[in-house]
Amino acid sequence: MRRLGIVAVLATLLMAFTASAALAVAPTEVIQTGGLHVCEGTVLDVSPESTGAGKFLTATGEVCGAGRTATATLSATATATVGCVTRGGGTPSGLEEVATATTASEQFPTRQGRGSFDVSTEPLSVEDFAFECPSAQQTEVLVGPITFTDVTLTITSQTGTITATFPDIDP
Repeated sequence: MRRLGIVAVLATLLMAFTASAALAVAPTEVIQTGGLHVCEGTVLDVSPESTGAGKFLTATGEVCGAGRTATATLSATATATVGCVTRGGGTPSGLEEVATATTASEQFPTRQGRGSFDVSTEPLSVEDFAFECPSAQQTEVLVGPITFTDVTLTITSQTGTITATFPDIDP
């Protein structure tokens, strides 16, 4: 019985890991200059993530020919539909589509010109969008998912630049 419980937990963890990996999005275009390049057998990808604090993006990958250090910068435009609800709840009113820029940067070390990165933007919630309800009796709420457009990953080093563009991400 105990062994069955451990197997069930491991199976659940494996399903959760593979489900989150399935959300990874490959770039639509990668432009490389200089000697910096994506290592053979690896891919650049961006994944939408979610925590109690909000939605965010994470980019991972491995580069070669980078020199001593490199910097990965992930940027996107986040768009959401927001509205207002009264303290009693009900259907949101005053719906409006709003957008905000999100960006993150990480310098990462390399060893013999090879390095891996894992850069994440800050979690976004309704408070991160420029929107206020007209009454103090109302609360701002997200109505639907946060989508990410103009997703770009730029990796720079002493030896070159990689710019990867990604399709819109609608978690």
